[in-house]
Amino acid sequence: MVTDSVAHLGVGEKMRALVCSAFGSPQVLAIGTLDAPQPGPEEVAIAVSNAGVSYVDTLVVADKHQNKHELPFAPGMEVGGRICAIGPRVEELKVGDKVMALVYDGAYANQAIAPMRECFKLPDEVAEETGAAMVGGYLTSHAALRWQGRVDAGETVLVLGAAGAVGLAAVQVAKAMGAQVIAGASTEERLALAKTYGADGTINYAVEDVYEATQTLTQGRGVDVVYDPVGGALYEPAFRTLGWGGRYLIIGFAGGKVPQFPGNRLLVKNRSAVGFALMHYRKRRTDLLRASADELLGWCAKGAISPHITQRITLEDVPGALDGLANREVVGKLVARI
Repeated sequence: MVTDSVAHLGVGEKMRALVCSAFGSPQVLAIGTLDAPQPGPEEVAIAVSNAGVSYVDTLVVADKHQNKHELPFAPGMEVGGRICAIGPRVEELKVGDKVMALVYDGAYANQAIAPMRECFKLPDEVAEETGAAMVGGYLTSHAALRWQGRVDAGETVLVLGAAGAVGLAAVQVAKAMGAQVIAGASTEERLALAKTYGADGTINYAVEDVYEATQTLTQGRGVDVVYDPVGGALYEPAFRTLGWGGRYLIIGFAGGKVPQFPGNRLLVKNRSAVGFALMHYRKRRTDLLRASADELLGWCAKGAISPHITQRITLEDVPGALDGLANREVVGKLVARI
């Protein structure tokens, strides 16, 4: 079903895109054209206005992500825009709806295809740009903390990499859940940003011992949950901060080294190490994905959470921005205007 209320590129039409024609560093990407994709059953086509710029895109472009592609394609997995066409058996969504969506590619292009169950209608109070900035990092943080970490009000959450897009989202989400939040980052500037968004305590792990600082901040109790998108050298001291029944959420390995968890140290304090991949919820638990989106958008509409957009860039700027993300130079969230 197609209407004229939102511009739709039909079969055989070309769209402007940031094209990946060979796998490698973000510098392989170049502005070009691709055939405009069309929605199939239970899919919608979105006229993209904004795309979230994500570290995950660097893995996709390097062919190091579980989400595999045939060349050429337009990368990008976080979309804000309006539905311009719907496929058969689409429920609840219609042409013209303002949405945020998770896509498997195509965010860096004029038109992208999203499964209907990964496309979420935005409240009037939430802009398309905000949706693009939220959909990846905030769904990751919410699903990890709510469903995997089982965070309860009053518990203490240690967030590593707390000034990055995913880490800053975790700070806000944990606070909205009623947790006490300790933010860990490598500079005072980054910690100040995390505190602005709700962190109760901070640790500069460039100069402070994570374990000792956490013991001081928690009066020796330790933390209930560690949210770790970094890994690397931070894992060992962060793992030691877990108190009785603590949960260690493994979000990613931006710091390089993959953590290894000794079973005896999990056993003695009833701790658990829990892996988290948003793809599981996209493929197998779309009910929980929807519940996460509903709660997040409700909070956002009320002003309880909001993404920290540090820069609005063009498609031409995306390769350089992805290099910055790969080198952990970016604070907050970047959004590309399409």
